[in-house]
Amino acid sequence: MPQFTLRQLEYLTTVAEHGSIAAAANALHLSESAVATALTQLEKAVDATLLLRRRAHGVVLTVEGERAVALARTLLSSAADFVAELAPGALTGTVRLGCYPTLAPATMPRLVRDLEATHPGVRVDVITDHAEGLQDAIRNGHLDLAVGYGRRLAPDLAKEHLYSLAPHVALHPDHPLAGADAVRLADLVEEPFIRYDRSPSWENTQSLLDDVGITAVRTRFSTDDFELARSFVGAGLGWSLFVVPSRAERTRDGMRVVDRPITPAPTPADVVAFWNASRPRIRVEPLLAALHAQAPA
Repeated sequence: MPQFTLRQLEYLTTVAEHGSIAAAANALHLSESAVATALTQLEKAVDATLLLRRRAHGVVLTVEGERAVALARTLLSSAADFVAELAPGALTGTVRLGCYPTLAPATMPRLVRDLEATHPGVRVDVITDHAEGLQDAIRNGHLDLAVGYGRRLAPDLAKEHLYSLAPHVALHPDHPLAGADAVRLADLVEEPFIRYDRSPSWENTQSLLDDVGITAVRTRFSTDDFELARSFVGAGLGWSLFVVPSRAERTRDGMRVVDRPITPAPTPADVVAFWNASRPRIRVEPLLAALHAQAPA
């Protein structure tokens, strides 16, 4: 019988994710000595050096350590599934969630709060990343579930629709169309365009433009920062297209931006939860329930 514990494996994967024993201990709310001792015991149990510990420079995984981390993640995932099968609806241990950056502010904080309040034995970690990064993390077992757009989601991932968002244009308050009930994209195509260039947002925007026969726009600035794109609009430097509505009328530097619906109404962007199709659905049911509970009406 192997003489290591799941707790030791959790410490190993956390050290690998954070790059040092100190950072891992902080994330785990433990002392450095407790984490270091557990890792030493793990190395003795498997008779292998998994980490090279460098004073003031964190740790480096050995070849055996890299393999051990990959295997540990698989074992921890299987252990979580084991618990979920025996105790449907209960969450325990660490739950790792991912989200697209533009969706995260309106989704993740309340989700973490609600999950940790409803399931006292759970600790929720959150990362934000682009579409490809989140899908890879799901496949590799680094994430339990992620939230993003349904467009072009890989077919090997399971998904569930959460809600839909209507794309809209963002204009400077003094723009002639800022007071319109709805705006035709064709009426803006000759004006400077602020391109929000983060995947998959730009792909969604391109599809929207293609749908109305617009093959090119006059890009003035391109940025992968949502708030910077809005600030360019607020400064009167151009117009933009967004899917996620902003809860604030003003940009970070205090300038106003006016959001207007598009006519004819474009196809809404579906927001979905997605996870590894090989995982039992019962493991993500509590997460899906919490997401549906906070979805906009």
